[in-house]
This record gives sequence, C-alpha cells and structure tokens, in this order.
Amino acid sequence: MSTKREFDLYSERYAQMQVVLTEAQRAVHVGEWSWIGGDRVPNTGGDGIVPLRGASPVNSYFLQSDRLWSPPGATGASRDLQPMIDYFGKQDWSYRKRTIGRYHEVLADTGTGWYVEYEVQPSGDYGLTVYSGQYWTNDSLALTEAVGGRNDGEYPEESLPGEYPPFPKWSDPTIRPPKI
Repeated sequence: MSTKREFDLYSERYAQMQVVLTEAQRAVHVGEWSWIGGDRVPNTGGDGIVPLRGASPVNSYFLQSDRLWSPPGATGASRDLQPMIDYFGKQDWSYRKRTIGRYHEVLADTGTGWYVEYEVQPSGDYGLTVYSGQYWTNDSLALTEAVGGRNDGEYPEESLPGEYPPFPKWSDPTIRPPKI
C-alpha cells in the first residue's frame, strides 16, 4: 500500500476516533474539555495497549485522543463513573471497572476496534481517553512524517465535544518536518 493510501486510511480512522470521542464526551459533559495534547499524529505501535502478534514500532501504529474536565466540587468518587457506565450500557459495550489506589476508572471495548477509558481522580480532574487497536503499516516512520509534516501542530487548550482542528490533506505542503 502506498504512503498516500495509508495517509488516507489514517485520516478516515482519525475521523472515526473523533466520533467515538465526541459521543463519549457528551455522555458525561457537554461543556468545555481541556486538551492533553495533539492527537493527529500516529502513535508508535509494537507492544502497545492492544498488541498485535508480530507488531513492532516499524510496522504498526495506533490512534489516541485524550481530554480532561474538572467538575465543580468533584473529588474522584467512584460513583462519578456512573454516567459513563450508563452510556456504555446503552451502547451495549463490554466494560470493566477498576480502582487503583484512589483512582477509579472504567474501560469499554466498543467492539469496532475502539476503546474508551474514563478515569475520575481525587484531584477532581476527570480524564477521557479514546484509543484504537493497532493497525499495520508498511512504514510507520513514513506515515508519521506524512501526517506530522502536514500537521500545523496547533490544537486548542479547550474545546466543546466535536470540536477539533481539521485533519491535513495529502495535497497540503509539508510545513514542518516532525521531530522523531
């Protein structure tokens, strides 16, 4: 598969990730969410979150997007997971709930290659992460350079669910070679 075709496929997967993220955000909070960082460039595969047999940093990648919000007066109580658990139930997604120290989280498998994790922290910060399983690529460095080089690196500090910078087009010039 050509790098252009992989770029186009990655773009489609990026759009899918944004849909999953948006719907999960709206399940718990329709207001502003803080960005943890950019989410347009592929993450190195290999022994990632959902490993593939034979995957390496050279031949695989995954997508991930993180957001954070801080409800007024929140203390990270386990019960604060319930709106997300209810959402997972309505979607008929399998999920597991766990507590690590004073942190509580719930992780769902959408059954379509996407995973949604919601964590409530004692600090009152509540994090949402959407990530994919791993995908094969002919050359993860070439794909990262193709996406990252056309990516302006700009993302908002905060946004409403469904708001995110546009994904670059293949026809866009390489404006900044990625630092890999």
